[in-house]
Amino acid sequence: MTGKIAVGGITRTDDLVLVRVLGASKGHDLSGRALTALGNQNINVTCVTSFLDKDRLNNMCFAVGNDDLDQTLGILQSLEDDIQARSIEYQRRCSAVSIYGPQFSERPSIAGRVFDTIGEAGVEVLMISTSFSTVSFVTHQEQAVQAVTKLNGVFLVP
Repeated sequence: MTGKIAVGGITRTDDLVLVRVLGASKGHDLSGRALTALGNQNINVTCVTSFLDKDRLNNMCFAVGNDDLDQTLGILQSLEDDIQARSIEYQRRCSAVSIYGPQFSERPSIAGRVFDTIGEAGVEVLMISTSFSTVSFVTHQEQAVQAVTKLNGVFLVP
């Protein structure tokens, strides 16, 4: 027995750009408008998250491929009058790391183990996105190899 937690796998996607749309006016469907517009232009969005801040303004964060950044920014700027965001920011040289398995929704320790492990390794988390079967995060590209190596030490990957 290794003491490792069995999972379905760990993946890493490099050459991403993290995009943040911050402070969009309340009452506007930021996520719907932005994701539909990006999808209509065949831009694949990775690890999306969205929330309302204390002022009830919409905030969204997502990753796109480096080659899609200029088109993504153009699309977001074309929606500027509709979404009325305070700022649109981006950060290059990011990677998404995902750990997945079919029973994650029934195993509450998975996310904690993921973030304890990478936190102890000094890996900075820029964004978290989860689902019933996947825990994903975005980090600096230069830290992604270290994150995956450390996760492989804790989780049993087929």
